[in-house]
Formats: sequence, C-alpha cells, structure tokens
Amino acid sequence: GASRRAHTDDLLDLALSFCTEDALRAAYASCRAFRAAAVPHLRRLLSIALVGLTPQNLQASVLGVFLKRTALVNGFASYEKTGDDSAMLWHAGGYWYVGSAANPGQRRGWVSVMDGCVRPETSSVTWRVYNGAEWLDAPELRCLAGDALAAEMAKAAPQIALVGPTPQNKQAGVLGVFLKRNELVNGYPSYTKAGDDGSMLWFAAGCWHVGPAANLGQDRGWVNVMDACLRPEASSRTWRVADGGAFVDAPGLRCLAGD
Repeated sequence: GASRRAHTDDLLDLALSFCTEDALRAAYASCRAFRAAAVPHLRRLLSIALVGLTPQNLQASVLGVFLKRTALVNGFASYEKTGDDSAMLWHAGGYWYVGSAANPGQRRGWVSVMDGCVRPETSSVTWRVYNGAEWLDAPELRCLAGDALAAEMAKAAPQIALVGPTPQNKQAGVLGVFLKRNELVNGYPSYTKAGDDGSMLWFAAGCWHVGPAANLGQDRGWVNVMDACLRPEASSRTWRVADGGAFVDAPGLRCLAGD
C-alpha cells in the first residue's frame, strides 16, 4: 500500500545519501525511478554558490549557484552557472576564476581568488572582482557548498512578504505575500504570489525578480533587487520597481520572512 511505498522511498533516499558522485550519476542515468530520487542528492554534491555583497555591486550579475561539470579544466573541477551557460568557474595559474564560457581554462575573468585549493569552497582567501581596470577585494563574498550551502538554503522561509511604499505607487499591485514552491529555479528558491499564480518571484542573472509566471527564470520583471543572496528576505540592497523603460529605487520596499 501507500505506507509501504513511502517506506521504500525513504530507504532509497537514505541509501542514495551515502552514494558518491559517480554512483549518483550512474543511478540518475539508469532508470526513471532512480532519477527522481537521485536529483536532490546530486544537487547537494554538485552545487556551489558564490554569494555576498561586492564593492559598488560590481559583477553581481555573475554570482549565484554553479553546478560541477564532468569535464576537468587544467586538472581541476569546473562549474557552469545554473540558468546561464555563458558563465563558468574554473582554475588556472593558481587562481579560481568566474568568467565567460568562451574562455575556460584561461587566466581571465570577472571574479577571482588566488588559491591553489582543489575546491573553491575550501578557500579562506579574499575573493576579488574586476572593475574593468583593476581587481578590488570583495571581503563579503563567500563560496558555499555541501552542508553549509544546504543549511543556508534551508533557512528560506515558507512564505515571504514584499511590502512598503514605492515611488508614485509604481508596481504596488504586484506586491504582497509569496509562497515558496518546491521547485528551484536557476538553483534558487522560487515563489508564487498568494492568490495570484500568474505572478512569481525568482532569481536570475544576479537579481531577485517579481514578474509574470510566463517569464519564470528570465532576467526580467516588474520589481527586482540586485543581490545574489540565497534568500530574498536576506537582502540588504535597495529594491527597485519598473517605471516605463527604466527601474527606480524603492527604498521603502522590504522583503519580510513569515512562517
């Protein structure tokens, strides 16, 4: 019956939690039943997140969640940004770089850390961002993986509220309470507006966006905040609202967590 199936699913989930990356990849490829069960364990093993504030918000759009690729680059693991296959993370010449997917393995990029560590999340050196002329320290930038990343993602509230005044009441109609969905979008939590499943909140290209459900996962919407934090309620940046063809600051707008 249903209880036996649930027990079997629990046992499968427990067994997969002890699997190596190679074993999980094999389970994912083997059959449809294993595929669904293997996904969360693979995601936990393969995901890293580069998050935090940068000076003048430099390179914020290239931060986010990255997934480990099967291919090595210069003998090191390499990663592809979720939702944006034009950005990658790789090791070259004693540095980890986030840069264009057109340049994997080269000593160039937008974000870097000088460390020969095997995995970027183990570095204790300060990450840096490029401003077009020089590299600037970004001491608040962090690379998370494994238990640390899972713990941070688990903090996402089941519901959040985007509330407060906006300039000339712009986009006030799309504000309100949003409920967390089970599905991740671009490696981040996603939300549906309570009472209006045509409006959603998601992360894309360094920003949290409120927009129509038809644009889910895209770098567009009515309201946004440029912050790669793993939870929208954790952002300390100023939210912005669309006003014609531009976005204007809405300093009174806040994102609050609820139970």
